[in-house]
Amino acid sequence: MKHLSRLLLLVALAAGLAGTMSSALAEPDIEISFERDGTSAQRLIHAEALFPLQGTDIHRVFAAITAYPELHDWIRATRRVGKTPYGEQFLIDFEFPWPVGKQWSRVEVRRHGDSAIEWHQVEGSLKANRGRIAFSTRNGAAHIDYRAVIDVGFPDAFTRPYKKRFVSEFLGAVYHEARTPSATTDIALARAQP
Repeated sequence: MKHLSRLLLLVALAAGLAGTMSSALAEPDIEISFERDGTSAQRLIHAEALFPLQGTDIHRVFAAITAYPELHDWIRATRRVGKTPYGEQFLIDFEFPWPVGKQWSRVEVRRHGDSAIEWHQVEGSLKANRGRIAFSTRNGAAHIDYRAVIDVGFPDAFTRPYKKRFVSEFLGAVYHEARTPSATTDIALARAQP
């Protein structure tokens, strides 16, 4: 009887570990760091994310970002306000936590096929808002390389935790949006296909 209870305990433990491992593998792997920006004295936030999606789902990840720019509570609204020879311009309204509060940014967004998006601020209340999100596949997973300089006018040491939280939550929302069937994402995906 003692051997049977130990065997059942080991089976239960193995099943629990297998469940934990499979759920851990189903979540995105996001690494975030801060680096010196090569073009200015500002610090950039750099995030690399691996999303355990199926082969062609990299297109769904790209579509999720382009269809849902308001994927974070701090982005209140995004409106397309014009087209340029290089891309499109958007007006973004932010509601950052206290003490930063409401901010706005008009950015020009350039798309490089379905492999990258770049943006830079044309005008706004932010001191800087520019970056690049590149998409690829790596070992059967969707790989995102996110680099951005976002300066809200407060010292970098004070804003780092907020930037890290923003990027982590934003990429997590992209992951969940890409995995969830959605009419808006499907429309953006259809438009991106030749």
